[in-house]
Amino acid sequence: MTHPDFSFGNALFHFRRTGGPKGFLWKYALAFALAGFAIQAINIVMSWPIYEIYLRVFTEGDGDITQYTADINRASMQSMMSSVLIFPLGILVWMVFETASLRRYMRGDGFCLRIGADEWRVLVVGLIWFGLLIAAYIGLFIVVLVPIGLGAIGGGDTAAIGAVIGLVLMLVYMLACLWAGIRLSPASAMTVRDGQIRFFEAWRVTRGRAWALFGAWLVIGLAMMVVILVAYAVMAALGFAQLAPLFPALQDGSATGEDIRAIVTAPGFWLPLSLIFLLLVGVQAVAQHIFGGPAALAAKTDPDWVGQPGVSDTFS
Repeated sequence: MTHPDFSFGNALFHFRRTGGPKGFLWKYALAFALAGFAIQAINIVMSWPIYEIYLRVFTEGDGDITQYTADINRASMQSMMSSVLIFPLGILVWMVFETASLRRYMRGDGFCLRIGADEWRVLVVGLIWFGLLIAAYIGLFIVVLVPIGLGAIGGGDTAAIGAVIGLVLMLVYMLACLWAGIRLSPASAMTVRDGQIRFFEAWRVTRGRAWALFGAWLVIGLAMMVVILVAYAVMAALGFAQLAPLFPALQDGSATGEDIRAIVTAPGFWLPLSLIFLLLVGVQAVAQHIFGGPAALAAKTDPDWVGQPGVSDTFS
């Protein structure tokens, strides 16, 4: 496998130049879509009491939601507990797919999902990111609230000056956090590359490359946003078209729960929506994989790593 130079163009299209067995991207997208569909199906089943209450709002309560507030609160609490149970499953799915993507970039591996040492190391890097995110939020509150609070104590024009300073500091702080995120972005790729947990070492790897990384992610993000918005619009329009004949009955209160269930459980309703949902999640999976390309290329073209003993064997 050749080592492309790091540049904006190579970073943007690195997902097409990883080498390795063909068919990775469609297998990755299909498996991710099926996993996402399964998790969503489990979530719907566990949250069904909430949906059932909202059906009753229209079929029994003439659209008056206030008389069902207690039921909704109780069902929402049950649904929240169910979400807590599903959360570890979501973390597991992220862990195995993120690592499979990184192995493709760093080693040219074919598509394979497993739980091994690489996955646990990537999870640790993810937990470090999570900890830094919490710290960043705490820092944001401090940066904003201190000048605003001091200005409020001073009163008068001082309060307005404190608010302006707080706003300026918030913008500067957010840009600094974004910049730090870009500089540390190759951490997971370096962790898979070296077989050891790497994080702050990524700062060195992105020196002089941050703008190219930002530009590549900006282009990828805009392109994927358009595709995902179109998919969402198609799914919403299809669902609206299926339910449109029922709207008059819902408005005058003549629709029954059985009428609604007959529509939403008919294959003509849920099958097209399910297929579009699978397509949408698959597109999100492709976006996730492509997003990892620029940072992975930065890790792969690390001048202090390329050419080390064993590297040529790894990528031969």
